Amino acid sequence: MLCTRDWRVLAVAHREYRVSHPEPGHAEFDPGEWWAAMQEACAEAVARAGAPPARYLAVTCTAMRIPFVLVDRSGTPVWPGVLNLDGRGRSYLDMVRDALGGQALYELTGHWPAVPLGLPKLLWFKHRRPDVWARVATVLQMHDWMLYELCGEMASEPSSASMGQLLDIAHRRWATPLLEAVGIPTELFPPLRDAGSYLGGLRPSVARAMNLLAGTPVHVGGGDTHMGCLGAGGVEVGGVVIVGGSTTPIQLTAASPVCHPVTRPWVSAHLFPGLWAAEMNVGATGIMYKWLRDLCAGLAPDGALPSYGHLDALAARSPLGARDLLVTAANPHWSEATWLRRSPTTLFDLTPAHSLGDLARATLESVCYAVRSNLEQLETVHGGPFERVLLVGGASHSPLWSQILADVLGRVVRIPDVEEAAALAGGRIVLKDRRNEWGGPMPARDVCPDPGAHDAYRPYYQRYLEVHDGLGRVNWHERDRRLKSPGRDGPAKAG
Repeated sequence: MLCTRDWRVLAVAHREYRVSHPEPGHAEFDPGEWWAAMQEACAEAVARAGAPPARYLAVTCTAMRIPFVLVDRSGTPVWPGVLNLDGRGRSYLDMVRDALGGQALYELTGHWPAVPLGLPKLLWFKHRRPDVWARVATVLQMHDWMLYELCGEMASEPSSASMGQLLDIAHRRWATPLLEAVGIPTELFPPLRDAGSYLGGLRPSVARAMNLLAGTPVHVGGGDTHMGCLGAGGVEVGGVVIVGGSTTPIQLTAASPVCHPVTRPWVSAHLFPGLWAAEMNVGATGIMYKWLRDLCAGLAPDGALPSYGHLDALAARSPLGARDLLVTAANPHWSEATWLRRSPTTLFDLTPAHSLGDLARATLESVCYAVRSNLEQLETVHGGPFERVLLVGGASHSPLWSQILADVLGRVVRIPDVEEAAALAGGRIVLKDRRNEWGGPMPARDVCPDPGAHDAYRPYYQRYLEVHDGLGRVNWHERDRRLKSPGRDGPAKAG
């Protein structure tokens, strides 16, 4: 993605990535394969932009915040990259919690123990794969690994490091007391640098692959959600942004680390010193819709790739409420308990009369129900209703999804008129511009709710909460027993 000093995105290119699941509960990626795809996408964007290589001011990056790559002293990965959906660290949550005590852990890192986070997965490697762990010289968050591939220098950035449950969020430094308590040396983590810092020059081999000049400055980037918020003009204190992507985080910018004692949002350092982010996340929403899209590949014309537009068109033919079909694809409740024992994704009240369009619409509606509930919880942290709600990410490009969201929320949803908000954020952090100055109001479109549709959604919303809560109480003890049984990923209790 490329942008100019006057905040215009010049070109965008996409490549899809492949995820592997070598064992139940594991989710990994091939670093070499993913890096090749990234270079191809960058080369295509450069070609589309049509600017000579010497015109490029800098290169930066953003990435999902939880995944990491373990590298040896030469910078070579010793294991496939580990993704946020990976659940191998489940057996080590008690170890993380007991290291400092639950409240002290939350106040230090802004996070309570949760399966997706990086720290319990690192403990899995330490205890279950000591042969691999012995070869690890550096733990790189995905963002850090991308920087290393770009310029050969290693650094980490606070907004990314926070979501690994690895950062002292109040002081923007590694959480040394926690890491020492669980036996992970702080020397395994690179120096922390603020977003926008110069790190090094573009490697010659990478420059050739991307059709840029060797030595082009490479600057530290930041976490994907934080960058999306910055690019949308949503990092003023009290601003809230919904990022509709692979997952759907909802992020509030705050002037202090707001570790709310009841609602307990995840809190991370923001891109700029003096700002923090409090957020909730309704789960693997975009991932679920992508799965459904890919199942529809056989319905597309010969040779055509699966299309979100085709799936949205089917969903648009389904009436509000999807003919009473519920898909419990998103988590409406933000709490440690619901993340430890998450309700399964189900098709509730499915009948032979339902169509593929009903299934697609019910999936979209489930995300909107969960967003509404999480947003209301985040307003408790904020201390009142949000004046406006911004929406960015891939989901914001879907007129149907955006309208359903506005109708379910019963409020205006503002969508900044940018193809890729993170691209604009990259330009702003390189130029050290933390102001919302776009040469006038940032172009945006407002999606207004239909009052009648909002009223019609109320009973469906309440039904979703009831069904989701009921599923959350079904036989979880037996499921937990099976997940912790010998021969899976770890002992019944690690310690």
